[in-house]
Amino acid sequence: METKFYVIAFAAVTVILIASSVSAQISDSPYVSNGSLTFQNRTFYLDGNPLRILSGSLHYFRVVPEYWWDRMRKMKACGLNTLTLYVPWNLHEPYPGKYNFKGILDLKRFINMAHRAGLYVIFRPGPYICSEWDYGGLPPWLLRDPDMKVRTNYHGYQSRVQSYFSRLMSEVSDLQHHKGGPIIAVQVENEFGSYSNDTGHLLFLKKTLIDNGIRELFFTSDGYFNYTEGLNGLDNAPFYTEALPTVNFQDIEQGEQLFRKVEALSDDFPLMVTEYWSGWFDHWGTEHHSQSLQDFGSTLTAILNRSASVNFYMFHGGTNFGFMSGANWDFKEITLKTDVTSYDYDALLTEAGDITEKYRIARQLIYEATKERNRPEIPYDTPKEDWGAVSIKQYMPLETILTLTKKFSENGTIPMEMLDLHSVDGVDFGGQRYGYILYRVNITEGHNLTFTEFPRDRIEVFVDGNSVAILEGMVDNVNVNISRGRHTDTQPKGRVLDILVENRGRVNYGLMGTTILDEQLKGLNNNCFLDGEPLTDVEIYPLEFDDDFYKRLSGNHEWEVYSGQTDLPGFYRGRLFIGYTPLDSYLSMKDWTKGFVYVNGHNVGRYWNKGPQQTLFVPGPYLRQGFNEIIIFEQHKSNNSVKFQETYVLDALQDDVGHA
Repeated sequence: METKFYVIAFAAVTVILIASSVSAQISDSPYVSNGSLTFQNRTFYLDGNPLRILSGSLHYFRVVPEYWWDRMRKMKACGLNTLTLYVPWNLHEPYPGKYNFKGILDLKRFINMAHRAGLYVIFRPGPYICSEWDYGGLPPWLLRDPDMKVRTNYHGYQSRVQSYFSRLMSEVSDLQHHKGGPIIAVQVENEFGSYSNDTGHLLFLKKTLIDNGIRELFFTSDGYFNYTEGLNGLDNAPFYTEALPTVNFQDIEQGEQLFRKVEALSDDFPLMVTEYWSGWFDHWGTEHHSQSLQDFGSTLTAILNRSASVNFYMFHGGTNFGFMSGANWDFKEITLKTDVTSYDYDALLTEAGDITEKYRIARQLIYEATKERNRPEIPYDTPKEDWGAVSIKQYMPLETILTLTKKFSENGTIPMEMLDLHSVDGVDFGGQRYGYILYRVNITEGHNLTFTEFPRDRIEVFVDGNSVAILEGMVDNVNVNISRGRHTDTQPKGRVLDILVENRGRVNYGLMGTTILDEQLKGLNNNCFLDGEPLTDVEIYPLEFDDDFYKRLSGNHEWEVYSGQTDLPGFYRGRLFIGYTPLDSYLSMKDWTKGFVYVNGHNVGRYWNKGPQQTLFVPGPYLRQGFNEIIIFEQHKSNNSVKFQETYVLDALQDDVGHA
């Protein structure tokens, strides 16, 4: 299956290359920077002075603002001179034309803080960022356009990008180095060569950046997307006449080959590793990934010995708070593999920002390469606290939860994004973005429920409130017998059929020759049949579980006294009292099954007992002195309490922790 897929992908590359060579006539000479950061003879120069970029990736949207300064100080102490960041479109424009640059999304404050810390900034605005982030940072409301083709020159996509970039660049254009700010380089798209070779789209994005005042050095970053076949983004989408080509890798063997490709393009191009993968991300139900210290040190040594610049991806990963973790489509197993909440990444700092042995190795190797004598001392780690167990005191069943959201009456089962959930006075502000969605049908007959397309993503089927099936990672034409739970002949024949669908995260990475990124609608899409007939007269309940929902939930008076464990979806509430200034902690979800957690209204992310992640990071700023509200949405089996502890568990699969 894997070999066949790559043959198809390679064929697509060949065909599109021919077409692209005609439509995208770019210049013939290697790129020359007109920004503050220039290069010559494989050396970067900033304002005429030689510069080796030693950088670390740090994403403001994955770290609470109270800890930004701590992470930047640790960068400086490691010997780094640059901070590299992504920008998530889906958070900054959650609804069409509605922008958010406040709090954890205060991009300007973050960049100015980096400047004060003595760090240059490499700016990677996307609009697509991958990053194991839901939909690669693209806003799901794009999918309301049935003809949408993301990462292309489709006019509907281009117009949205232009509007977004116009607003985004107004935040940062005056922070460029030539205007006295720290931004020294700007990326055009992101690993585009692994997805397409339409360099015309890259030209459109570069022009849009220039039109919005961006003048610093432009660059692209690419790596291998099929090493066995020799397929890589540098060859697939050559853009070296318009931007500096840089490379991404973890294995130095691949890195050396990519370096040689860059060297062959120009005698002046400096070598830059935009993503040296210091670790890797995790999927639910798979082993925790890590890179050995020996491999990490030897690869970094080889990079530095090549006089190359380098960015650690990640220096500090942080957390995929809320429902922001992404997913990958496994073309071999034909299934969705979703990312865990933690973005620890086995990076130089832990998820909580603590120093690791990998950090110390990097610090020493950088010192040996630069002989920098004015490095700051390593800052202390933030303290952690074991706050103990929190008893569950209240419970809210699914039926009550449904009263807290809008109800839509439709003639079929439509995806969450297509609901007019956020339309006001006829103005479209987008459909449901994240969370869960419930489809309800009153039926009087029928036995076989059939899903003709892959369930997106995880489905639980209920008849009269009783769970009869859970579907996950299935292929098309799945049949469910719903006779179980039927009324007896002495009872009314009407039954209530509920289909609860969980959006576990949209795919954030699409390979060459695929359209997977255009196929990310969540929920049901008129693909559900009962005894061969499509479901009609459907009540749809969007359970977005956003900030507005939390306010209705927390203040609701329909909470019930908790009387013991249940096996059905519901919210569970307890309170934690803290008598002094709160410290960081980890919430152990041992003996719970699957769901997510609010801490004082902050969605700290998903949990799932299949692992490998078994704890959720709770930053101290999310807690408060006095009483703290803990609300857990559990889909299946609950527990009587939940425990705060000082230590994290990111490497225990279900069998390792003894879960049922």
